[in-house]
Amino acid sequence: MRDKLLAREIELPDGTLVEYEKIWAYRAVEREAEDQHEVNIEDFRSYFELGKRPKKETKKVRGVSSDIEHDPRYYGVSLFLKKEIVEQLMKFPNPHKKMAGGYVFQEGGPQHTTTSDQHVSWWLYEGTDVSGFKLLEG
Repeated sequence: MRDKLLAREIELPDGTLVEYEKIWAYRAVEREAEDQHEVNIEDFRSYFELGKRPKKETKKVRGVSSDIEHDPRYYGVSLFLKKEIVEQLMKFPNPHKKMAGGYVFQEGGPQHTTTSDQHVSWWLYEGTDVSGFKLLEG
């Protein structure tokens, strides 16, 4: 993403903040039922890093354009302000996912929050420590 920003192939959305107060947010992480290992940076990989394309319904919710390689949200991490949204999108209870909660923080990278769908795009700086996120019960 850095190269695309520098080459002006993409730009962060209007309203993206570099300086902001911490924001409590939720994210689904891949875990089997018995797997309780700590949340780590591997749980915060973007669609780009995973080599995935957004699902049709995710695309609609996140507002990602059809030309995803020129859309900065493709390179960001997706979180939500309401746990119920994650539960609905990820079809909880889901035997292959667990809910994680924690703070999006400015030292971790810029963020853009859309109040209409309670979505947070977070562009993580290299080396960001996400260990403040924890698996949540039920």
